[in-house]
Amino acid sequence: MSTWYKEGVYGGLTTKTAEGLRRVSKAFAARGEDLYITSLREGTHSPSSFHPSGRAFDIRYPKWGTPNEVVVSLRKSLGNDFDVVPEGNHIHIELDC
Repeated sequence: MSTWYKEGVYGGLTTKTAEGLRRVSKAFAARGEDLYITSLREGTHSPSSFHPSGRAFDIRYPKWGTPNEVVVSLRKSLGNDFDVVPEGNHIHIELDC
């Protein structure tokens, strides 16, 4: 399966956050679904956001489960170092350490 970036998405992630993204990508691939990244460093984020520092990314909801099931599955894949937050039309994932 593939990882896609929304047009205009740019910026790098910290090494540990990039590893989290790889884990998320593997979780999507295991379910036979592409991963769509909707935000890295760009965009308008709150002053306390981890996006500008490369410690957060946003993804589209997949089709393989309810929002709650997806969040629980991703939390399990990522472990305690990451927060997985459902935010309306996307999932926000941030490195929490």
